[in-house]
This record gives sequence, structure tokens and C-alpha cells, in this order.
Amino acid sequence: MGEGPEKKKNPAIIRTMKIPNIGRLCVLLCVLMTLTALTAAQAQTGSGTSYVFSVRLDGGQASMRLLTDFDVLRPCEEAPLLRLGAREVRVIVQPEELGAFRALGLPHHLVERGRPFQELRRNKPLGPDARYYTPKEIEAELLALEKKYPTLAKRVDLSLLTKTGATHEGRHLFALKISDKVTKDEGEPTALLAAQHHARELNAPYMVLQAAKRVLAGYASDPLLQKTVDAYELWFVPCVNPDGVNYVWTRDRWWRKNRRRNPGGSYGVDLNRNYPFHWGKCGSTSGRESSSTYRGPSAASEPETKTMMALARMKAFDKYLDFHSYGHEVLTSYGPCQQRAYAGKRVLQVEAFYRTLIRGKMRFGTRSPSASGEAPEWHWASQGSLAYLVEVGTSFQPAFTATVAEEKRVWPGVRAFLGLRPSLAGRVQSLKGKRSLAASIDPAQALQTTQGERSKSAQGSGRYHLWLPAGAWTVPVQASGHQPLLAKIKAPTLGLTKTLDLTLIPILPSVSLSLPNPYVMGTTAQLALKAGDPGKGYWIPMALGKAPGMEVGPRHLPINPDGLFLLSAKPNLSPNYVGHMGTLDGKGEARAKLKLPRTPALLGFKLYFIGMTFEKGYPFDLKAWSSPMEMVLR
Repeated sequence: MGEGPEKKKNPAIIRTMKIPNIGRLCVLLCVLMTLTALTAAQAQTGSGTSYVFSVRLDGGQASMRLLTDFDVLRPCEEAPLLRLGAREVRVIVQPEELGAFRALGLPHHLVERGRPFQELRRNKPLGPDARYYTPKEIEAELLALEKKYPTLAKRVDLSLLTKTGATHEGRHLFALKISDKVTKDEGEPTALLAAQHHARELNAPYMVLQAAKRVLAGYASDPLLQKTVDAYELWFVPCVNPDGVNYVWTRDRWWRKNRRRNPGGSYGVDLNRNYPFHWGKCGSTSGRESSSTYRGPSAASEPETKTMMALARMKAFDKYLDFHSYGHEVLTSYGPCQQRAYAGKRVLQVEAFYRTLIRGKMRFGTRSPSASGEAPEWHWASQGSLAYLVEVGTSFQPAFTATVAEEKRVWPGVRAFLGLRPSLAGRVQSLKGKRSLAASIDPAQALQTTQGERSKSAQGSGRYHLWLPAGAWTVPVQASGHQPLLAKIKAPTLGLTKTLDLTLIPILPSVSLSLPNPYVMGTTAQLALKAGDPGKGYWIPMALGKAPGMEVGPRHLPINPDGLFLLSAKPNLSPNYVGHMGTLDGKGEARAKLKLPRTPALLGFKLYFIGMTFEKGYPFDLKAWSSPMEMVLR
């Protein structure tokens, strides 16, 4: 079995070789030169660079641990093959993992050591084309697009925008925002394309950058792109992991994680295992710090994860597309353990409908995500975004010409994705002043979800989205300071969209009205209104009935707008009815007096009263009211 780099030969051996003096000298010089070269190479790669081993699987527990705990290339494809017999796989092992890797006891041999990708860039015959991007080059590309399309594109420092701070090595995440009025926040629907959670996947950011370029270049001539840019804010984040990408260029081309310094002396967290939804619960996700798939010390522990999550909460993306490499696949939105919980349920039917549409345009296959804690799973389950991970290419760093060809294959699916619209969309707003609300929307009844999935409306604009199957559904909506709403909605056929605004009523002060019942005509009745809302206007109307009542905006007022109701709208009905209109006192209370002449013809009649309060911003300025109170005349 391979045990790492080949051991150096001992120069003393030469002394025992029977070689002429000149020949022995030549051999000695050659050996010394070889040793010098090996030493230089090791110094160049350094002890922190990775090992790439070829490992023979045997179908046993050790093979299973290898696929679960180590950075095996294409592990989701390899795992089923364990049932079919042994197979050679390649695994990337960090120096800190060597002991655990060797302890598995699987046959293996060293293929190569990691080296800086920039060496390959300088020496083209040894590696891919020079046109892959460093983090600085990505930032420059975004700025160049802003300058070329100043009315449509703007580079945004996400670390500053979200106030989440820099990465472990002090870098910021950058995005390109594209919109028809790019310098304004119009509260439009939003979509996000991102790449390079994993540092070594150098072909992935090209998909995001090129998509942005195609959208900008096609705005004037492509009706679908023009409609999308006019109606949407599109956000493009080519590099989520700038620290890790810098390490790929300067130290180790196979580096995957970010550059957190872990307590045990190892480095890095796998950013695509660090998102909170089902963090660490299933799949290839490791709690071992030295592992290439280390999920982090806690959910959303990393600054890069925090920045991307803060952006999502701020913008409430309708759609999210995340590029990785490699595999020619559009992954399901849920990981294996979540899918098992949802077998046959509507949530999988909706997710599969749109995924099939996208991958069909790309001519891609499909599979499940490798683990829980991945970005698209969180976007779908926590934000209600239609979210997919796309695996592009057949290696992490293919020849750049292959990546260019791959992007042309991928673009039709990206274009179709940008054109998708949610089943239901609109604004969540307050009854008072139609103020926009950040709300949580529960699609459990429509999607048959059980894992706490929610859709969120955007901070600031209140814009929401729901990806639902066709049908009539009851959707609970909640926002701070407001009464919960059970919204009755009807979703159209999948692939179509419908606009519907949702209005929530603020939590209002309790209003009560007390009066004598029965009331003896000819005497003075005292009516007491308690509203707990000092200084607000009030009115205590009366009517001959409380049903069917009347609609006041989205609310139902349980008193009839009959003649008596209209009569009591007059401020001065003295001496029969006084104090029924005015301003609540410092305790939020008011009193009215009613005196009706004794009229035998009215004996047994019923009157209905209701106490109301008023404040600007509500429909008809009507804020709150009491239950209707009955008064029987005696």
C-alpha cells in the first residue's frame, strides 16, 4: 500500500556500488541533484498541501467510512457501487487526515501532491488555460461590467451591505446586481445565482459571470431577458469562498474549504455543509475538524455563510441557483434524509416539476445532494426560494475551452430558470397605512411539509413568493406586532403565476362596551367605553341589528348601517343621546348617556351598540371596535 511520498534514497548506498571513480562521481552528482529537486519541490508544496490517493474499495465498513468521512471525488456515485464489488476511487487527504486515512487499512497509492494553481497558470503545458479567475480578478470583472452597463449593473460589497463583516483572512464577498433601475431599491422580486462555496471548483464562477454577461448583452434584444431585468433584481455572486480560492491559487489546487483556523491546528470549514437546515444530520458531513467536509463548530458559524444568509433574508429571493463541479447534474432540493421523510408528498412533486424543466434544457441528469446543511436546502426550506445546485463539467479545473463549451450547454437552463415565476406572489402589508411587513408564511398544508419549512417576505418591501401545486389552500401568515392571518388562496397550475397581496391586522388594544340590559325607557342609561388608547377619537353608534353587518376594508364590522346607525353619526343628539362621540380620556375611556322617552310602542324592541376607536392610516380611519352589545327596551 502507498504510504505517502516516496522515501529518499540514502546517498551512502553509493559507496557500496562497484563503479569507476568518474562514474561514481556522476552518479553521486545525479543523486544530489535529485535530492535537491525533491527538497525544493517539498518546500514549494509545503507540509500543508493535500495528497491525492487512488484507493481500492472492498465493499466493507472501511470503504463506507472513506466515502462518508473523506473527500472522495464523486462519493454519491461511488456509494451504490459498493454493492457491486471493489472499485478504484480517488480521495483527497489533508496532512492532518493521514493518520485516520491510513487507519482504514484500504489499499492505496499516491497519485500526486497538491501544488499552487498559479504554477499551472504560468506553465500552460502542465495545466488548464490561464483564464480562470482569482478572487481579485472576479472583483475586477464585476466592476468592469458596472462600468460597461452603468444603468443596468452595479457591483455590491456584500460584507458591507449585510453588515456581517469580513472573512477569516479579511476579504469581502462581492456581487453584481442587475436591474433596469439598478441604483434604486424598487422592492422588486429577486433571484440569486452563486458559485464557489468550494474553493477548488474553478469552472463554477465562470457560469455565474457569463450568465451576468449574457443577461446584460441580451437585454436589448431578448424579450424574456428584458422582461426579467425590468421586473426583477438579479444578483450574481461568482465567489462565496475568496479565502479558499486564494489558497487554491497560491498553495494547493485541491483545497475545498474556507480558511478558519480550527482549535486542533487544522484549517477550514466546508461552507456547503455549514447552513442551518438539518445541519449535520445526514449524508457526507463530518464533525472532524481535519476533514475536507468538516461542517463547522456550529450551524452558520462561518462569516461567508452569515453573509449569504443575511443577503437572502434581506432580499427574500424567489429563486436560487448554486453552481458546483462536477457531474452534469441538477440536484434535488432535499438531501437523502429529508427525501425519505417526504416520499410521495406534494413538496417533492413541485420541486421535481421545475428541476425537470431546468435540467432538460441543459441535458443534465439528477441526483440527491451529498449531505444536509447545503445552501440550496436552506434557501428552499427557510426562505421558500426555488433552489437547486447544478454540477457542471467533468472535473474541477478542466481546460478552459471545455468550460466555455460547458457554459454554452448550461445557459439554456439558466435562461429558463430566470424566466420562472412563483405560483403566488405579491406583498404582505399591514392594514394600517399598507406598510410593508417582513412575514413568515407556512406552506405546510399545500406542500405537505413537516420539517418547519417557511417562506419569508422581504424586509422593506414585504414582497413574498410561494411555489405551490394547483389548488385551494389555507396558508398561515405571521408578522411581528400583527394578528396571525389564515389566508385563503387558490394556486394556479404549476408553471403559471398569480398576484395576491396579503393584509395583516395590527394587534389592537382591547375595546369593551358596557350598558344596561334591559333598559327602562324614561330613565338615563350609562354606557361605558374602555379602549386603552388615550387621545384617540371614538364613536358609540347604535342600530336596529348586527347582521349582516358591513365590510370595512378586509374586516367585518358587526353592526348594520341602518337609519338609526346613520342618525347616531350626528355629534349632537341632545338630550336623547350625549357623549357618544369625542376623544378618549387619559385612561383611554369614555362615557355616554342615553335617555329615551317612555313609548309603549317600543316595548320589547332591541337596539345594538358598538364602541369604535379611530386612527389615521386604517380603512376609513376605523382602528378597533368592541363586540356588539344588545339593549332590550322595557
